[in-house]
Amino acid sequence: MTSITKNNTLREQTKPHPVFGGCNKIALGYLSQTQKCVFELNKMGLHVLSIEFDKIKPRVRIEPNALTKKLEKTGQALAYIQGNDGVHFAEYQMMVEGIKVIWRSYLH
Repeated sequence: MTSITKNNTLREQTKPHPVFGGCNKIALGYLSQTQKCVFELNKMGLHVLSIEFDKIKPRVRIEPNALTKKLEKTGQALAYIQGNDGVHFAEYQMMVEGIKVIWRSYLH
């Protein structure tokens, strides 16, 4: 364990997040955008599996279906990860209302 003085620790605790700058206004804006995104996905017939808030901007993960296959084939979605978890897969993304929407498609 490294030695950190009490003053440095207290100073670090009081620093605002470097991106948000201690302002909830940005976070609330992203939540509003995410809500609009989910409404739009609902209109498209896409089912939201989860919303990931671990990054600066949220990401919405959806369940793949016939529409996502069409988006893949027409180039409206971009493959950004390929891998193998026992079966080959690709993860696709598209933007809806300024929010990244992702899904995993298994390759045969």
